[in-house]
Amino acid sequence: MTFENDCVILPIKFGVQFVNKNFNPFKGGTEMRIIAIANQKGGCGKTTTAINISACLAQIGKKVLLIDVDPQAHATLGLGIKPGDFDYSLYDILTSFSGDLQAIKESILTITPNLNLIPSEVILSAAEQNLSQTKERELRLSKAIEPIANDYDFIILDCPPSVGLLTFNSLLACKEAIIPIESSFFSLHGLGKLMETLNLINRKIGHKIKVNALATIYDRRTKISEEVMTEMKRCFQDHHFRTIIRVNVKLKEAASYGQAITEYCQKCSGYYDYMDLSREILTLEAAKADEVKKKIVARPPRKLESGVLFSVFSPEASNVYLAADFNEWKPEREPLFDIEGNGVWQRIVNLKPGRYQYKYVVDGKWIKDPANPRLLNGPFGENSICEIDN
Repeated sequence: MTFENDCVILPIKFGVQFVNKNFNPFKGGTEMRIIAIANQKGGCGKTTTAINISACLAQIGKKVLLIDVDPQAHATLGLGIKPGDFDYSLYDILTSFSGDLQAIKESILTITPNLNLIPSEVILSAAEQNLSQTKERELRLSKAIEPIANDYDFIILDCPPSVGLLTFNSLLACKEAIIPIESSFFSLHGLGKLMETLNLINRKIGHKIKVNALATIYDRRTKISEEVMTEMKRCFQDHHFRTIIRVNVKLKEAASYGQAITEYCQKCSGYYDYMDLSREILTLEAAKADEVKKKIVARPPRKLESGVLFSVFSPEASNVYLAADFNEWKPEREPLFDIEGNGVWQRIVNLKPGRYQYKYVVDGKWIKDPANPRLLNGPFGENSICEIDN
């Protein structure tokens, strides 16, 4: 399995040139955390994750605001809130309120003592068109969050299953992103577009987002679950949660009754898994994560337990690929990702022992590995060499 690449056109479409780099959604304290739950693929457990980590964090004692950024309003419905149960929604905040603190507070619904919700509705799908001529339209959510941020320990953003203005608003508002990946054949298909968007935000805009993948809807009895898990670890390296969300019918039942798993059933694997995930999230405090996070420096390919790590330092690049004899010199099969936002593009490839020739393709330009002096003449002139021992 490999990521499918798509070209990201967000800077042109959404006017990134208007981004205010001095805006800080964490103003007022570093303990408050904004986390976006994002994946352009539907059916990956994104909304289930958003609802249940919000509820579990609230049960632990954290003050949580869940914002439903999806026009399908599944997080709203999943917490028992139906159309007509509220006067204002996220649509009003993004298109009308313009930072009106009192109006924004009136849109916040109380679900449990520690859990609040800003609901969504289908009209939110018209927000992109209505904001098309609005300056700094990609910062509307960030600016709405700013005056209420100090009221919460966590703000959880449930993104729509697409890479558009609403998701872009969410990613510019957050400092962390969780990407749910379910155990199916199509789980990693098309994820390249979201990862390129995150790379774009990290490097071009200077807004750093810590990314962690989450295995969801996991069934250990199936071979595909193990294969997806292996590929997820290879692609995201250390940037994934240890907690795995297992298949559990109680999670579906809870959503159908408009309840989080904390309210519906506390004696099931769904509850245990999301509580474990919430505790793991609590251990990833921003300052602590910076100390623990490995500083990866670009170097020649090296063998790791999960495969061979290829890395190249190119902080100004928009996209980087790996072209090699092991992928028939077709770079689109091996996109690299700047997961940490430090300009080091990386990918782990599963290779058998042997000698391989390769090049990096940086923004369409084929280059030799600048960190590897070993060269050999091949089909594309001088190529870098990677030798894998037993």
